[in-house]
Amino acid sequence: MKTDPRTVAPPRLWFADNLRIALTSLVVLHHVAVMYSGLPLWYYTEPPTSAAAGGVLAIFLVVNQAWFMGAFFLLSGYFTPGSYDRKGPAAFLRDRLVRLGIPLIVFYFVLSPLLHAGSPPEPYLDAIGSGPLWFVLALLVFDACYTAFRLATARRPRPRERAARPPALPMVIAFVAALALGTYALRIVLPAGTWVPIVDFPTSSYLPQYAAFFAAGAVAYRRGWFHTVTPRAGWAGFGLAAGASVVFLPLALAGGLEAWMGRGTLSSLFFALWDSSFAVGAVLALLAFFRSRLDGQGPLGRYLSAHAFTVYVIHAFVVTAAGLALGAVAWPTPAKFALVAAVTLPACFALAGPIRRLPGVRRVL
Repeated sequence: MKTDPRTVAPPRLWFADNLRIALTSLVVLHHVAVMYSGLPLWYYTEPPTSAAAGGVLAIFLVVNQAWFMGAFFLLSGYFTPGSYDRKGPAAFLRDRLVRLGIPLIVFYFVLSPLLHAGSPPEPYLDAIGSGPLWFVLALLVFDACYTAFRLATARRPRPRERAARPPALPMVIAFVAALALGTYALRIVLPAGTWVPIVDFPTSSYLPQYAAFFAAGAVAYRRGWFHTVTPRAGWAGFGLAAGASVVFLPLALAGGLEAWMGRGTLSSLFFALWDSSFAVGAVLALLAFFRSRLDGQGPLGRYLSAHAFTVYVIHAFVVTAAGLALGAVAWPTPAKFALVAAVTLPACFALAGPIRRLPGVRRVL
């Protein structure tokens, strides 16, 4: 009897695991930068000690935001069809509710109020929220949408098996153009910086990117795109990101802050073209680089990969604690950022191991 390949776990993609480790580390560094940027977007913040330091952190944050969470959704989308095929709709959703829903609920109602317990402490209803786990909330919604799509199309004939091949350049360009237009349109009614209440969603103006990258990941799984990414494709992605930065970014910056916020301005169209092109190009370049250079893991890599999600869940406490501990130290912002980054990143991974060994925690994290 032949085995249905859809019910067999695919070979491990070590390079995708390594990319996920890098992205998780970048999330930690991103929030350290937010803490020292002076922006009121973290549980503890400090104003930068100089305009130059603040400018460098702002550039770091804007460039990160343009692509790195989209990359997370791409990886999540890639591994979704195989999980659904092996488990079926009921078990798939049940697993998602356990592994994503429980951490989200605990953070929303327990951990977030603890992080807001400053002086004076905020009222409980003002302190609840998803915090960095907005990503988990969005992923739950996308998983539910994917399940609904699979159930709605369950009677369709199974498509013919096709040889794996990378997406053609016209397809990539069309994807970038559609993503840019969708992002531009959304930012007319939902400008960047708009905070969606109740769900505590901080980057709603990037929703087209998140949804599109998740869907692209699911398609990539079916068409074997991750197995066909070549160095040549990576250089093309690098060229796309660099070219967009040279052409679209200066045109966007000429419009000042309105370019980033949206509101239908011409400069916001150029900004949407830049961050859409940059996101696709950067992710393509990194996929090619990790596949060709970092497609393997030793004991350390396996540890980091196994604990990456736990780091994502707990890092807000570690980053905030480090910031508070150094709050009275009168150091320049670059020195504080460097020290906190050097301490918190390994600390998060070190703490993740003992946390996952607690009874019942490994089933969730």
